[in-house]
Parts: sequence; structure tokens; C-alpha cells
Amino acid sequence: MFTGKRILVTGATSGIGRAVIDDLMAQDAQVVAIGRNQERLAELARSGGERIETITCDLVDFAGYTALVAGVTPLDGLVCSAGIVENNPLRFFSLEKYQRTIDINQTAPLLLVAELAKAGKFRDNASIVLLSSITGTEIGMKGTAAYAATKAAMAAYVKVMALEFAHRNIRANAVAPGMVQTPLVEGSHQLSAEAIQLDKGRYPLGKRYAQPPEVAAVVRFLLSEASSFMTGQNVVVDGGFTIQ
Repeated sequence: MFTGKRILVTGATSGIGRAVIDDLMAQDAQVVAIGRNQERLAELARSGGERIETITCDLVDFAGYTALVAGVTPLDGLVCSAGIVENNPLRFFSLEKYQRTIDINQTAPLLLVAELAKAGKFRDNASIVLLSSITGTEIGMKGTAAYAATKAAMAAYVKVMALEFAHRNIRANAVAPGMVQTPLVEGSHQLSAEAIQLDKGRYPLGKRYAQPPEVAAVVRFLLSEASSFMTGQNVVVDGGFTIQ
């Protein structure tokens, strides 16, 4: 399905990004992996061999995007998975936290897509997938105003990208997971183990959080020819959480 296809993935070294890369390499795709952790990128390079190219990059170094994009060969797909979440309640609001969240989660994917487009790096029939969330697009959550705004932005971005790129048959969609069992969630100090277990019970399908490969499979669908007439959509993957 992906033989000969070249896909760039940000947030490549952990969580959903890593699961997407593993999934794509299993489908024989050529992957360009972008991340900040050099040790984990080196591990990826060793496991992927000739199927993977790694680029160490801090995505908030916006001034370096032109050089970054110049070194990228034409792409059949892009997955923007890099992101952070920080608790930032309005009563104790931190502008620094807010700006960091906006920079990484919202500005970086938009600028990367724009620079790749300006440089002619998307092939005809390419597919762009942004990682959204049910937070901000479907539900609210205390303490996450900045995060919710950035994820709602992903759902908005793909509508605009879909229209601007349609003349070249380039599609743009977002994936909106509920909670996913990633290192980010496992290492969270915002909720106790008891609170997390209680929250999992609110997910009808299995009383659990999604596993990263389950989200990666939906990303793969949106990158593939199987979704050839889908564009501008925000696809919810939440085990039935938001239908209650």
C-alpha cells in the first residue's frame, strides 16, 4: 500500500508519532522522522534501516524552517504529531505556558505545512494528517484552555488546507483521539492513579484509553488511497466517549 511512498512524521520519538512510524514502516513506507531526542532518533534509525531518515529539530525554531524544508525531498504524506499539554488553570494563568503550547501545538504545524507547500515539497495526491483531540473540538476540560484552542485549530486548519490544495488532489484531515495510553499520560502528575482509573471507566468501549497503534491505524487510513475522497475532516477516535 505504501511501497515507494515518502511520509514525514513530527513528534517521531514517542507516543502516537512513534506508533505511526512503526505502522508505516510495516507497510513498507519510506519515513522521514523529525524529533528533538537524538538518542531515540538514533534508535529509530537503527530499527528502520534504509526505510527511515531522521532529522533532529526543535519545531519552535521557526527561523530554521526554510533550511529544514530545503533538505526534505518530495513527500507523499505528512503527519504532524508533535505536541505538549500543560495544566494552566485560568485562576493561575501563565502566559509563558500558554505561548509555549501555542508555539508547539499550533504554530509549528501550520508553518511547516506552509513552508513545505511554498517549497513545492508535496507531490500531487499527497495526504496531510494533523493530530487534533476531542478536547477543544468536542469537549472542554478544566485547565486546558491553551491546549484546547490548539487542537480546535487543527480541525480548522484542515478545512482551509483541504480547499487550498484540492486543485492538486492533496487532501488534509485531522485525527481527534480521546485519551491515549502514551508516556505523556503515564508520566502525568496532574491526576492520581485512582483518578486515571476512574476516567478510563468513562470510555464505553473497553473502559480504557486508546493504545497508540489504534490511533496510528486511523492515521494510516487517512494517508492511504482508501480515504481518497475524504478531506477537511476531523475524525474522532475515542471509544465512544463523546457520544454519551
